[in-house]
Amino acid sequence: MTKAEILKYKDYRQFLADYNAWKSQNKVGWSLTVWTRQLGLSHPSALSMILNRKRHIGDKLADSISDYFEFNENEKAHFSNLVKYEKSIDSNHLRIMVLNELQGEKNNAIARFVLNEGNKLQKFENRAQLVAALSPILGMSAGDLIALEARTPDAPDAKAMHLEVVKILERSYDVVPKAKRQYSATFLRMKAERMEEAIAKLRAFQKEFIAEFDSEEADQLVCFQNSLFSMINEEGTENDPQLPHTKKN
Repeated sequence: MTKAEILKYKDYRQFLADYNAWKSQNKVGWSLTVWTRQLGLSHPSALSMILNRKRHIGDKLADSISDYFEFNENEKAHFSNLVKYEKSIDSNHLRIMVLNELQGEKNNAIARFVLNEGNKLQKFENRAQLVAALSPILGMSAGDLIALEARTPDAPDAKAMHLEVVKILERSYDVVPKAKRQYSATFLRMKAERMEEAIAKLRAFQKEFIAEFDSEEADQLVCFQNSLFSMINEEGTENDPQLPHTKKN
């Protein structure tokens, strides 16, 4: 039985039970007690209770099991999702977290990223304080944010992220004092052949701005957003794969 077989399972407990049965048949002296010690557990009955559906796997044990089987990133993610699914059955917060995970980066990618960056600030003593501060601007309840996994999106949906940012900007008018925000929009005429030059210049400015103001000792989390796009597309370019909204940069 190989570790890769986890990808075939929809029940992580069944995977563990099958592995235990396979080891019992193929390794002399194998037992749950032996496996418990190998996983670093202090209570011999812990694995038995998990296999008998009397308790859930905690985060620390989930990591230990992933290390034990030497899961790759794909296998580890699948195992983690199976664990979260089981927990979600009797937990509203975990159910939200699981749904966010199963729906991929399309759901709340910006909120996850913001939480991930906010966790790096030293001004908050715990996650609850950070969530309370971010809840109004992100437009999510504290409970939903607590359940949301904080991480940098791996393969985000560009349109979904754009819509999240737009909603955050809308809420910021009511949440952020005028003295602590800056908005501007200008409509100008430009030669079409200079669009790539303009985009490159704006990106260069953004890199310079971030390099100057981003700080490890920061006590604030800010949103810096800019946009530049043509409002009049040429005839016949509606499905052009090189349009900005589909072009991979």
